[in-house]
Amino acid sequence: MTQNKRPLGYLGGDIMGFGSNLARQYEYDKFIEMGLPVDVYSPVQNKSINDKSNMTEEENNCLAEKITAADIERLWNSDFVVIEPAQTAIGTMCELGCLFGWKYMCDRLLEIAENAEEFPALAVIEEIKRMSKKDVYCHYFDIRTNHLNEKDWRRSFSINQLLYGMILYVEKNGDIETFDEIMEQLKEKYGGNN
Repeated sequence: MTQNKRPLGYLGGDIMGFGSNLARQYEYDKFIEMGLPVDVYSPVQNKSINDKSNMTEEENNCLAEKITAADIERLWNSDFVVIEPAQTAIGTMCELGCLFGWKYMCDRLLEIAENAEEFPALAVIEEIKRMSKKDVYCHYFDIRTNHLNEKDWRRSFSINQLLYGMILYVEKNGDIETFDEIMEQLKEKYGGNN
């Protein structure tokens, strides 16, 4: 946290259902009511990505990237996080996964730096390079998946948009693939019997 800036808090939790949405609003209002000298971000307050009523089809088709950019940037920059990790809240599970991953990575990098006999910064940089080059392949199979334009409640299949945004960010080829496509790529990269 830099000088002269108020601490930034992040309120995480399910916002998809009516009751969950009300709970997140209650938590946000409680923070404001307490008058703490902090700024608080709650995804439920971000109408630019969470108010679907005025969204165009094109805006909706880029929603995963917008949600991921907005929420993860604020999660990254927060000084504290208050989160309800309900097992059914996939987006919240993604956020908790980020928090775990960041903490784990920081602890690991500090350990590498502390144990390096020479040039701890270079040892850390090498580990960062190694981790940033890790290939991630995501596959998903559901018979309801299709590429037809679907509207409102007529959707055959959907995936949590924060989860999908993270998949788009980490997936080696930029989107969910079939298992067979991934196996072919791995065969090309590492060789194989067939």
